[in-house]
Amino acid sequence: MPNTFMSSLIKGVYTLFGSSALIGALAAMPAQAQGTAPNTPPAAPSTPATATPPKAEAPTADTPAPAPAPAQAATTGADAATLERGAYIATAADCVACHTKPGGIPYAGGLKISTPMGDVISTNITPDPEHGIGAYTEQEFDQAVRHGVRRDGAYLYPVMPYVSYAGMTDQDVHALYLWFKDSVKPVATQPKPTELSFPANMRSAMAAWNFVTTKEQPETGDSATYDPMRRGRYLTTALEHCGTCHTPRNFMLSEKQDHFLAGASLGAWYAPNVTSSKTSGIGTWSEDDLVAYLRTGRLKGHAQAAGPMGEAVEHSTSKLTDKDLHAIAAYVLQVPAMEDDLEHKPRDSFGAAQDTPDLRTKEPTRIDDLSEMDGPHIYDANCSACHGHNGAGTLDQYAPSLFANSTVGSMRPDNLVMTILHGVNRNTKDGHAGMPGFDSHSDVQRLSNSEIAKLTNYLTATYGSGDAHVTPEKVEEFRKAL
Repeated sequence: MPNTFMSSLIKGVYTLFGSSALIGALAAMPAQAQGTAPNTPPAAPSTPATATPPKAEAPTADTPAPAPAPAQAATTGADAATLERGAYIATAADCVACHTKPGGIPYAGGLKISTPMGDVISTNITPDPEHGIGAYTEQEFDQAVRHGVRRDGAYLYPVMPYVSYAGMTDQDVHALYLWFKDSVKPVATQPKPTELSFPANMRSAMAAWNFVTTKEQPETGDSATYDPMRRGRYLTTALEHCGTCHTPRNFMLSEKQDHFLAGASLGAWYAPNVTSSKTSGIGTWSEDDLVAYLRTGRLKGHAQAAGPMGEAVEHSTSKLTDKDLHAIAAYVLQVPAMEDDLEHKPRDSFGAAQDTPDLRTKEPTRIDDLSEMDGPHIYDANCSACHGHNGAGTLDQYAPSLFANSTVGSMRPDNLVMTILHGVNRNTKDGHAGMPGFDSHSDVQRLSNSEIAKLTNYLTATYGSGDAHVTPEKVEEFRKAL
């Protein structure tokens, strides 16, 4: 789950439920168990697929990648098919994204998620008995995953998408538990504790939000045998938890069920409308188009995944089988169309190749102050080498065209500004997609707020839906958001 969403949600939850009287009342409430774990192992999936560590190769078509070798002797007695199933569930649920810090050991936690009230630090979920989840029973594991209550009875913050995971089947939770216990190497490290300022440090306030928010209802039966549409819904709503980012929220910060996947702000980023709308969503895409995007993170002439979506593609969707990707695509493309207040034309339908004035062949212009550079100058100096003097990108579209580009064509410049600031770094079986960022840590060129604003407005006016009127002050807000 994107860090920016967590920051916004925690702030909002404690704005709603942060009164001292309510916190005092909630603190007295016991954390009761909400369900029991299954006692019998689940049936193995008809076509088991296996997850891989973060940098392993993705499966090809419906042939899953080989299972990672257990890092320790089996401790659960689980059969190989169940462990394969658990590994695949962990990948589909994208557990590694939040529970691995940059350069860290998978699942050992330590990822810092900044919020206005302090840093939330992801926990160690390896089976280490002292620092991880090694001492968790299956029922306690289920309480954390599907109900947001940890082993000591304290409530989890919704950075853990238990609202979506609530829809998981008993069988899949069982397989996931056994895989973590049996096949993940214990790591004896303790991430720094989460320390938030008052009232966010009162986890008991989460009980009120849990009471009012809408949760997925648990699916039943063997999820591996579902028909394609049911399987697609299960993957989209429960495991991949797409609505967590792409569905707007009501005043109680619960997902608006009647606006499912209609687009939502994620702090600095924007998760776009991905309903079947042909103007505001992705209704013009085919099933194969969406499958290609989820597998590789790009669709030539349409879109590229960056930021939180780039992470989701790299760690999760790129490693799913073709059968599951088609199930997701078929389900998403039939989600009822929702129109957008701003987007009245497909985001990827704007612009055409347009030459940037060849600044090198004109009479040299003396610039004594870099602040005097305009959009074309900034583009020519920093972008044209890859994206071309006419914005057409490279022939193979490794550097994509800037026209027919959903990021540039969007009426919301959020993702364009964030991409300019932070770049792109996405790895899939399709290869590496990279673009340097131009923020204060750039190894290429550090652009000022004014320069980024001018560049953004030039790009949207030349290749997109029109001048975005981004100001230097707005760029500064984006800088501070992450």
